[in-house]
Amino acid sequence: MLSLDFICQHPQVVREALQRRREPRNLDEILRLAEQRRGLVTRCDALYASLKGLKETVKSRALKPASDPEVKALTRDIRQLEMQVSDIGTRLQPLLLSLPNLPHQSVPEGDQENIELRRWGEPVAFYFVPRTHWELGERAGLLDAESGARIAGSRFVTLKGSAARLERALISFMLDVHTREHGYLEIMPPQLVKRTVMVGAGQLPKFEDQVYSSSEDELYLNPTAEVPLVGMHSASILPPDTLPLRYVAWTTAFRREVGSASRHTRGLLRLHQFNKVELFQYVAPQDSYDVLAQMLGHAERILQYLELPYRVVELCSGNLPFTAAKAYDLEVWMPGQESYIEVSSISNCETFQARRADIKYRPTHSARAEYVHTLNASGLAVGRTMAAIFETYQQADGSIIVPKVLRPYVQSSVLTPLL
Repeated sequence: MLSLDFICQHPQVVREALQRRREPRNLDEILRLAEQRRGLVTRCDALYASLKGLKETVKSRALKPASDPEVKALTRDIRQLEMQVSDIGTRLQPLLLSLPNLPHQSVPEGDQENIELRRWGEPVAFYFVPRTHWELGERAGLLDAESGARIAGSRFVTLKGSAARLERALISFMLDVHTREHGYLEIMPPQLVKRTVMVGAGQLPKFEDQVYSSSEDELYLNPTAEVPLVGMHSASILPPDTLPLRYVAWTTAFRREVGSASRHTRGLLRLHQFNKVELFQYVAPQDSYDVLAQMLGHAERILQYLELPYRVVELCSGNLPFTAAKAYDLEVWMPGQESYIEVSSISNCETFQARRADIKYRPTHSARAEYVHTLNASGLAVGRTMAAIFETYQQADGSIIVPKVLRPYVQSSVLTPLL
């Protein structure tokens, strides 16, 4: 969430930043309500001062202040002003929550093409026409979209046999690399979260139509492990020498994908339910952009171990995630589709989530508490990674080789077909 004080003091800066994001938001109502609230608070403070002086005067007359008619009238006026202040605050809150994060000054301008920074690995040169992962999986009996639809509807897939084992292997492998090599603490959070946690992470109210919820309990299924990892420290002040906090969590993510215009709706690319390993860090503000580069490298390392060709792209201002001040995507090469597909998004949210979730830290024991910076990265999206393995490691006969680093987990060098 953006600071109301910052919006009021620098409205033109905020307007220009929203224009960069291609967000046609009008700040006039926020500024009007803020000014109205400021006037009411000033009046209220003045009445409090008058009330304090009046009470002292009444006491000096050996009278009870509570029974004095002037004291009663002032108290009533203060209560009415406080109700007006509270009402304006209630009206301001959803307006502030609807504003996205402001782009960092280094974010490239635009809303069409992101900026390709570099590539790693060479796409495999096939001597046959490579198939898509859903063709490979269905022919081998490993991906069953029909039974997934029978169980839960469209965009649900049942994994069978060695495909289910490969999914489990990828999760374990990613967690092992991030905990043993990159120093993250493994977390297994609840799969359900409170509405306040969803708001704190920036999912609500923006993505209300994209989430699955249990209305009776007012709980939500995680759209990403980022959400409970924000919630772990909501409404808290982290003591000195705590930062950085490095968490990695595997959860199943649930997204309704309402109104999705993506053409990637087949196979494992855009499901309502999918597994994802998430990296998350709480850091001091001065360190966050170094950590962003570090987390990008951590996500890349998984693709390098799997020997999957990919590229790194920097997101332009119009394509930034709602909570991000700066973000990168990792896009893995899918030979069956002849295109790069996003497999990880790495974002620095600066203080945006910390303000919403009220998460601060103390640099020293005597210092004033400040908002932390939060960063997140997919490390990686498991289903999309498996799709890339299917397409990259496919053979002419339709068989699929298991990447070397995964063979100890899968206990096989080839995925065993069921058909």
